[in-house]
Amino acid sequence: MSEKPNQFGIRLILLFIGIIIVVFLGRMWMLPDSWGEHGYYRGAYIDEEAQKKMKYGTNDSCVKCHSEVTELKSHSVHKRLSCETCHAPVTEHVKDGKKYADMHIMKSKDQIKLCLSCHQETTGRPEKFPTIDPKKHLKEHKVKATHTCDQCHTVHAPMENINHARKLRTLKEAVDEK
Repeated sequence: MSEKPNQFGIRLILLFIGIIIVVFLGRMWMLPDSWGEHGYYRGAYIDEEAQKKMKYGTNDSCVKCHSEVTELKSHSVHKRLSCETCHAPVTEHVKDGKKYADMHIMKSKDQIKLCLSCHQETTGRPEKFPTIDPKKHLKEHKVKATHTCDQCHTVHAPMENINHARKLRTLKEAVDEK
């Protein structure tokens, strides 16, 4: 009986070497040239993102045309909230510095959902953050269940109407006492 080398072992080693070569060549072919410039990232990504057209602006991009809203909002609890949080991105409203489409304004149930996305009672909100249970809130204030938020609150300065009503009530009470 003649001894032959272990052909199975040789084939297995050649298979593993072939797999390593395929993986190495595939990696070289698939990874971009800028891979690893900034650690485990593609270096060209930052430049590619910078070349994209702006979609969102800042509140400063709204001031030119909406100074009255900006002024109202500047004294409000919503002063740090981006306009685009509630409205669409600025590029859906203005192009090349000119208005080309109306900004979507939430109405009815959509508006309630929008307000509650921040103000609904939920776990994790800061203790002093104004949250409400909508049904309970309307009942406590003796308001119809069909009311929307903007029937009592102004959207850009939520407490403006409420504070105004409180002053009137106080004034009426003062007149009634005399």
